[in-house]
Amino acid sequence: MNGSKQLVHTLVSNLNATEWNSDEIEVVIAPPASYLDLVRSLAKPEVHVSAQNIYFEKKGAFTGEISSEFLKDLGITWTILGHSERREIFKESDQ
Repeated sequence: MNGSKQLVHTLVSNLNATEWNSDEIEVVIAPPASYLDLVRSLAKPEVHVSAQNIYFEKKGAFTGEISSEFLKDLGITWTILGHSERREIFKESDQ
């Protein structure tokens, strides 16, 4: 839960100004969920955007969660799963 729209603009502008060989390097950034659409709209196509988490249900009354359907609708094709905060604070497991 870090960041701001100003930080998004700064970081994405820096990435967009950087050149790399896409055959050798894949760039993926994972902003907080509230900035996913903004980052996807600002970043050049070579910059992949990832969600920081995803819920296993596609839809329903799961307040605060984000589904694969939401992410697909935003054009987000990457997700980070199983990171340490989720395991420690929310007691999530490999399952």
